[in-house]
Amino acid sequence: MSVEAVLEAQRGLIVAPAGCGKTHLITDTLAVTPKKPYLVLTHTTAGVAALKQKLRRLLVPPQNYVVTTIDGWALRLASYFPSLCPLKSQPEQPKAFYPELRRTVLAALGTGQIQDIIKASYSRILVDEYQDCNMDQHQLIQALSSALPSVVFGDPMQCIFNFGGPMPRWNEDVREYFPVLKTLDFPWRWHNTGTLELGSWILQCREALLAGQKIDLNSCPKLVRFNEITGVSSTDSQSQRGAHYSLLKDNPNDSILVLGNSKNPTSRHNFAQQTRGLDVVEPVDLRDVIEAASRFDRSNGSHLVRNLLQACSGIMTNVETEKTMGRLDTIQSGRNRTPPNPVEFFLMRLAQEGRREDLLEALRQVENKAGVRVYRKAAFNALKDALQKAVDDPELSIRDAAAKIREQRRHQGDKRIPSRAIGSTLLLKGLECDHSLILDADDMNSKHLYVALSRGAKSITVFARSNIVGD
Repeated sequence: MSVEAVLEAQRGLIVAPAGCGKTHLITDTLAVTPKKPYLVLTHTTAGVAALKQKLRRLLVPPQNYVVTTIDGWALRLASYFPSLCPLKSQPEQPKAFYPELRRTVLAALGTGQIQDIIKASYSRILVDEYQDCNMDQHQLIQALSSALPSVVFGDPMQCIFNFGGPMPRWNEDVREYFPVLKTLDFPWRWHNTGTLELGSWILQCREALLAGQKIDLNSCPKLVRFNEITGVSSTDSQSQRGAHYSLLKDNPNDSILVLGNSKNPTSRHNFAQQTRGLDVVEPVDLRDVIEAASRFDRSNGSHLVRNLLQACSGIMTNVETEKTMGRLDTIQSGRNRTPPNPVEFFLMRLAQEGRREDLLEALRQVENKAGVRVYRKAAFNALKDALQKAVDDPELSIRDAAAKIREQRRHQGDKRIPSRAIGSTLLLKGLECDHSLILDADDMNSKHLYVALSRGAKSITVFARSNIVGD
């Protein structure tokens, strides 16, 4: 697919299977200097940050493009034309606000009063990850495409997110309006690592899964390793950790992503807790950090200490909450035969003083305790940064400080992803690694399975009850 074909199209769709050069095509297109900037739309602030980072790395002139989220662009338009886009709800109620925002902006576009302004502002529209558009967003892009040439990029087999609201039908709504210009069909990700056979196999799997068929994990024996799940939790967990250890030992300089259960974050946390050399990829909402901060705001004395230890036990090993609380009781009553260690000293001070500085220092002391290993580094660092912010700005609640840290993290994109980590398809989609380990393919429908299979560029290790998987 050539850049010229993208730039010559008035309206079209590029079907973009994973690893087949979509991002490269978009960045090459944006490198062609236009008379007016290209408007590039996607769904998440992390996606915006990742694309901007790549464009800066490739030295694409920033005046060539405006990259933002669909909702971010709609919000900007509504702020420019408040009389055309009257909004009753507030962003603090996102489930009401964003649907209203999209419909209001769509109505404003329908009046024809701002079409000339849009034409004067941009030369062309490119929309990434189109499979994730809901019907409101699809109709919004349709309205924009009546003003400007528009090309959308997407893959129905990677439609695993649900941002809310009914979805357009891919064949009847999307492809009918945006005619297919090209289906990208060369597995560049795997070609670039010398594993073209694996890339071709993944594309074949995609076609089979798209047709509602099952796939055979034994049909690419050199690069896909199938391991049978026994149904005995302890046995399977040991085998999965052994597979991860083998990947580490055999590939000491390569990246590894482990794909766990999307619906059960605790299972992923447990796997990381029991597996050295592995970190946890956190969701952008940082729910555990926000909840911990809220509990800190509401508690004091021994309850505050317990809440801190319980928060730590969810992100570190060897916290020993009950043992520590018992020891603090002993010290408090003067029955201790040995003096408090540094952790106990600062926890005692936290119970007595309850200051934010004490909370932050106690957290640091627990981190430095012998035998402690932080296996959720992103959550730990966010919690630590939230407490530091709460110390620096006493007017903020700890929860509000944590929310501000969360918003900073939202804009960091894939810098939050370590090279050896466990997550879910929802958290790891769009990323690539050298080796992927899928803990239970039976938990995945065809789309999640395809997203999981297409992460690893050099090898894929899959656990399942049978070598035949898929819907």
